[in-house]
Amino acid sequence: MMHARPTTTSHRQSLQRAAIAVVSLVLVCVASPALAQMNVKPKEIQGLDLIERLGERAPLELTFRDSSNRITRLGSYFDVGRPVVLALVYYRCPVVCTLIMQRMVETFREMDFTIGQDFNVVYLSIDDSENPTIARSKQTELISLYGRGNTETIQENWAFLTGDETSIQQVADAVGFEFRRLPNGEYSHPVVFMVMSPDGRVMRYMYGYDQPPRQMKLALLDASEGKIARNLFDRVLHFCYQFDPNAGKYSLHAMQLMRLGGLMTMVLLAVLVGGLFVYERRRRASARRQKQDSVVLDANARIGTTALGQGT
Repeated sequence: MMHARPTTTSHRQSLQRAAIAVVSLVLVCVASPALAQMNVKPKEIQGLDLIERLGERAPLELTFRDSSNRITRLGSYFDVGRPVVLALVYYRCPVVCTLIMQRMVETFREMDFTIGQDFNVVYLSIDDSENPTIARSKQTELISLYGRGNTETIQENWAFLTGDETSIQQVADAVGFEFRRLPNGEYSHPVVFMVMSPDGRVMRYMYGYDQPPRQMKLALLDASEGKIARNLFDRVLHFCYQFDPNAGKYSLHAMQLMRLGGLMTMVLLAVLVGGLFVYERRRRASARRQKQDSVVLDANARIGTTALGQGT
């Protein structure tokens, strides 16, 4: 009996599989240290983190220059009783800050709240070499992107500030924002901005480039304690949503939802009972009127009968 010998093709496939396995093993061994290196921050930005200082107040007494080269007090943007979105950026940033500011404006544009009416915005440059001319250029660009007109109200309540190193650092320290100038002249810093209360306290940190409009709206409602709510829907949002620190966003709060459901049930019951009470009251009043009308008709009928009897 003759035994079939393995074909050349089968032998070649076995060698290919073995080669692939060896190459894969080598790649894993080489890539693991590389991935570990990727997770290590460069020396220039090591130790740069954001230290959350919720409830801390910004130094509102400090002065800066706005995009019109006027000396302005930081607190002037808080004195009007509206919440304030505060972002520490620098206007000539080639990538990160530019993207942060653009995405913020895109979020503002999709909200039914308006800058200068419902909330204010303050951009403060962390680069003390930047000046009002540079700030003005960035302001023109972003107000155009906002798309709600270059009105005086928007210009006055959307600040693009520059200042000296000491004042900038004081604001950064107050809100826990760490930054560092790199050898190439750029700055390293966290990707975050703050939502502040009308009296200058840090109420919420908003991390990352993309913030859904509803999350931003909820943060502003929270910072204002619901005072900027435009309608009943806004008030319900503020009541039912609470910030979840574990998820890092606002979520429906089950207990608040149950309370709202209980309140609505009580209101509906009150309306129902009130409606039944009014209906019963009207029914009785109608019955009394009908009875009175019947008595009057009977009396008139008797009077008519008596008159006829006397006439005969």
